[in-house]
Amino acid sequence: MSDEFGTDGDADGAKRKTSCCRVCRRTLLAGAGGAVTGALAGCLSDTDDDIPDDADEDFPDWDPESPEFPQRMSTLMDYDNGSVEDIEAFEERDEPVYGDPVRSPPTDDSEIIDPDTLLFAMTPTEDPAQYEGVFDPIMENIEEETGRDVETNMVESYAAQVEAMRSEQLHIGGFSTGPLPFAVNLAGAVPFGIQVSEDDAGYFLWAITHMNNTDIDSVEDFAGRDGAHGDQSSNSGNLMPRAMFDDQFGVEPGEDYDVEHIGSHENLVLSIYNQDHEVAPVCSYCVTRVADRGDVDPEHIKVVWQSEPIVTTGFSYLYNLPSDVQEGIERAFLEYDYSDTELAEEFDGRGQFTEIDYATHWHDIIVTHEANGVDLTDPSDI
Repeated sequence: MSDEFGTDGDADGAKRKTSCCRVCRRTLLAGAGGAVTGALAGCLSDTDDDIPDDADEDFPDWDPESPEFPQRMSTLMDYDNGSVEDIEAFEERDEPVYGDPVRSPPTDDSEIIDPDTLLFAMTPTEDPAQYEGVFDPIMENIEEETGRDVETNMVESYAAQVEAMRSEQLHIGGFSTGPLPFAVNLAGAVPFGIQVSEDDAGYFLWAITHMNNTDIDSVEDFAGRDGAHGDQSSNSGNLMPRAMFDDQFGVEPGEDYDVEHIGSHENLVLSIYNQDHEVAPVCSYCVTRVADRGDVDPEHIKVVWQSEPIVTTGFSYLYNLPSDVQEGIERAFLEYDYSDTELAEEFDGRGQFTEIDYATHWHDIIVTHEANGVDLTDPSDI
């Protein structure tokens, strides 16, 4: 006896099951706030449609020095990062072109806070358990360098992370690229470093689709499509494509193609992989990690364009901590090599940190915020 989804061998039932899974996934993705990856995993095999034999027939040979698109995501798995040289080559800026500069230390000693326990939070993820123990070596070195205990303060959203630092319930944070300017302007965050490996730093904005979409080979082909974007304050998941796609390709997200905001980059690549949406902008480094975990098959994802390198998560401390504590935090990140730890294993070999300057290295992101009319002092824009 078959149930409402059909039995094995029942073609119509199988189609109904696939359709139901897609509706279920889309409902979960639209929520965007919870840990949806596990909930989606059971449906992945149901949508693994065959890829046309000639889908990559005309794909050019890959040359990272002269990249041409489209390409299979699997081809780009080892080329999903910029370089340390790219970061060092940024044009130096004295002040941010939009919003406030990084706050200076208080001149009034009464404004300085000196907590016995420093609270740390990494940028939110759908599966917080994946960070369990990963940052322990850094936290131990912060304790050694500052003489303070360190504990994690888990947060569930970009807005919650910014608010936690604003209310002094967070003292050290790894803020995603897009939300970091809010942390600077609203919460007094002082960015000082990003995570790198010996050669790799930053990431690219990728424009992606499923390999089955043989008629989508460029951003121009996004026009008229069913698109997914990330959180509204996400740099590569929403704000940068809104600024760049229109400027460079004459394709305005939300006008020339439909946009549904579905949360994280993990959600975005899962949605494209399962063909719940046709097109999406994503952070290269974020989605290759999803593929590395086996949650998507990179053979089934097509990358039709990539940006110039972009800086990644900015590690910051609260501006009104004592100066010796701030200096100790910086030493714990910048003067230690974590290449042989679980931290590097989790982040594709990125076991080192390099110093950054907010006005210089976040310039393009700040310009993107301004172009999108984002108010960096309005929490509702996060």
